[in-house]
Amino acid sequence: MSKYSKLWGKILIVLLVLLCLQALYAAAEKVLYLPADGGLDNLDPRVLTSTSHQLIQFAMFEPLVRTHAGDLLPGMAESWEISEDGTIYTFHLRDAKWSDGKPVTGGDFVHAFVRMFQICPASPIYDDIYNGAQLRAGEVPPEELGVKAPDDKTVVITLKNPAPYFMGLIASSFGAPGREDLAEKFGDGYGATAESLASCGPFILTEWKHEDMLVMVKNPDYWNADKIKLDKVVIYVLPDEQARRNMFDNGEIDYYIPRSEAEAAEYEAKGLLIRYVRGGVRDLHINRYGQNDPVKAKILSNPNFMKAISYAIDRKGYIDNVLQGNGVPATVQTPPVHAIYPGKTWGEVSTNYGKYHPETADLAKSKEYMDKVLQDMGYTSVDQLPEFDFLTSMDPEDPKDVASYLLSVFSDMGLKIKVNYATGKQFYNNLYEPALAYDFARAGWGPDYDDPHTYMGYWTSASTDMGVTFDNAEFDELLDKANKETDLVKRAAILNEAEALFSDIAPCIPIMHFKGAIAVQPWVKGLTTAISGLTIDYIYADVEK
Repeated sequence: MSKYSKLWGKILIVLLVLLCLQALYAAAEKVLYLPADGGLDNLDPRVLTSTSHQLIQFAMFEPLVRTHAGDLLPGMAESWEISEDGTIYTFHLRDAKWSDGKPVTGGDFVHAFVRMFQICPASPIYDDIYNGAQLRAGEVPPEELGVKAPDDKTVVITLKNPAPYFMGLIASSFGAPGREDLAEKFGDGYGATAESLASCGPFILTEWKHEDMLVMVKNPDYWNADKIKLDKVVIYVLPDEQARRNMFDNGEIDYYIPRSEAEAAEYEAKGLLIRYVRGGVRDLHINRYGQNDPVKAKILSNPNFMKAISYAIDRKGYIDNVLQGNGVPATVQTPPVHAIYPGKTWGEVSTNYGKYHPETADLAKSKEYMDKVLQDMGYTSVDQLPEFDFLTSMDPEDPKDVASYLLSVFSDMGLKIKVNYATGKQFYNNLYEPALAYDFARAGWGPDYDDPHTYMGYWTSASTDMGVTFDNAEFDELLDKANKETDLVKRAAILNEAEALFSDIAPCIPIMHFKGAIAVQPWVKGLTTAISGLTIDYIYADVEK
């Protein structure tokens, strides 16, 4: 063999190796690694309790419509019509099937909405649907709910009044279909294992180790599968924030939400940070029932007690000094960034910011309100107040969490506090009825849709979504009136009035609104953000390593 033949042989081998490597690279799985909080005990959308649940449910299930990068897009419904009076929504379903091969039908949506009103604490936010509240109360049979399926390819939803936010409201996992046969088969275990759930969304849940990890793979039968670039999504259950940051820094997870502005600036300097407009509120809930203790109930239901605590909270100081600017002081529930009608945000319309709750502490005013409470109780000292239970789902010793800060406020006020640190299902079991096992609770709300109503609706007397309600007839009437008002400017004025009433006397203290910031690995492309719903959307993301 000549030296040229040997040379060409070597070149051919090198080319073959390169082609093999190229083929291996092309065939490499595209896997996204994400963090989630603990407490993921059930993924049935009808028992949704947190944004961590939504993180997975939005991938597993396809709602009637879906939001992406702030746009409303078709989902399981390929088209729809809305009646002139805004009360009848007719959705036309595309051909689709569940991961077990069964077709998705209009009846699956009817079952899903019926079941939601029957078992879900969050169902009151859907009370615009005709007979929804009545079904929840057991006053009408399921057949009278305003959700019908005239045939397998059509879903008709009738509202009791126009709701300008309704399409945004159903662009959630609540707007996804459900499987009556599986719910009956698995009973209380439905949604608690991968085996009990069928998927109809972009991904299929294939593995679930509770409090450890979940694995989802691309659904080849998804109607928009050609646009899904990821082969697999692995979600690690990581309730510890420092563990999340360490894993992100080590390249083991693909995004991390900074807890302080210093952390955000650090990742921004590396070109890894995405800033975005984000909704949501962190607040303190007060159980006005006092866990059936009449002494506690009298104190906790007194608006002056709420105000005494609120005026002792230095929102700006906490955010500036502890979170290093990673937040916005909340003096009402609704963040100013939300839309209210075309061309206007709530911050431009509401007259309530800073009027009922202060940005900085006013200890003299706090004492003034506390003195009124003591006078009402016939006490002469704060020492005579009973011990109160404080419920939190986050480590009360974590200096960056608001729970730790609130405990310092309580201590400075001279209040006696017993801490109940509970996570996941245990936390929500304590928070919700019938338990209501707390006097104070570190709580909050993530907006389901871009409208101030989302921050008010769950406080109505009919709501079971966050435990204790406002239970104020005037407030209920104002929200009902707002929902019936078709003039958006007049509707805003009514909501402004409702917000003022709530801020003045409701058993809730707003503390902070959120700044949107997320650190993302450089190999992750196409991750999008939003102000409400699924604020971090990875469905159409890509991994390019």
